[in-house]
Amino acid sequence: MNEKQKEIAQKALCEWLTGREEMDGKPPKKVEFAFALKDDEHDNMIFFVFKFKKSAMGKYLIGIAGGFPDEESTDCSEVFSGLDEFPADKDEAVGLAFRMIDFILNFNSREKVQAAFERNLKYISKTEVDAEKIARQFVKTETRFFLTVGTVDVPSGKVVVADPLAYLSGEHVIAPVLEREIPKGSYPAEVAICRNRNVGIRMCTARLKIKETAAVRYELAKSEEETAAAKLRDGVMHGFPVDAGMMCFIDAGAAKNYAEFIGKWHKENPGKNHYDDYFAAFFAESDKALPAYQREGGDFIAWTNPDSGERMVQISSGFGDGFYQSFWGFDESGEVCELIVPMVDPDIFDD
Repeated sequence: MNEKQKEIAQKALCEWLTGREEMDGKPPKKVEFAFALKDDEHDNMIFFVFKFKKSAMGKYLIGIAGGFPDEESTDCSEVFSGLDEFPADKDEAVGLAFRMIDFILNFNSREKVQAAFERNLKYISKTEVDAEKIARQFVKTETRFFLTVGTVDVPSGKVVVADPLAYLSGEHVIAPVLEREIPKGSYPAEVAICRNRNVGIRMCTARLKIKETAAVRYELAKSEEETAAAKLRDGVMHGFPVDAGMMCFIDAGAAKNYAEFIGKWHKENPGKNHYDDYFAAFFAESDKALPAYQREGGDFIAWTNPDSGERMVQISSGFGDGFYQSFWGFDESGEVCELIVPMVDPDIFDD
């Protein structure tokens, strides 16, 4: 292994990540070399695989850099990360790295790869969504499918959509409570999923079904002013930030109980991380139960607060960190029938 190439590759990956909007213009908190690969399908190009963290509380993610044509070259021509979780199993990690290499080398060019991700960033930042586009995501085809993840208890009628790992507890809570109330009750949470050779398996749209009727139009779900993600000169910023690659549906009161549970857990487990040392086991069980519908390590869980008994769901946020919007869906009679969070537009990445 050429140490100089490894150093060049790590620097190139850090610079590339810093330029991505999902990284908020900041370099990764931590980067570690994992292994090197020689891709015999692409002229024995040499690649270096790294695991990195966007935030201290986040998961280890996988990134690659290289494309060196030989041991002497210093031309790092290819860099990429889809912000996927770094697989715990070495064989899984190697397989994912080769798929990433194949993706960037066969998706015509790095420019097209970046353009596709930028199109998706624009997609999730829109304040309007097309009802037909969302409906197509919840129709099973060879590359698209959906399933019910779990049940969300909403005893207060007020819903919070937030990043449960980074912002639902601790010193920097950002848990926007949606203005519109729904009937008190318990509702199924679903997720539309896509799977193709370009991006593997991705969670596309999370949906809380309030009624069985179909949505014919959507309206931006506005946050209450006092809990909004940020206050602006002309109002508030609706939506929610994701910094640990996860989103959730949870009742407003249950969100406070969740924060209390996590706070108590940290007091009982000093120095530990509530993802790595607590929630990761739930995601691993989910992966074991439904491996065909999620990436290695798990993409969704149904979780019940051991102290309060309230149920919530946590779902991987598409391509990871960023700023996402929620939308209320209305049926033909004009009644609210669902709440959605669009995260990936599968049309962009289909073959």
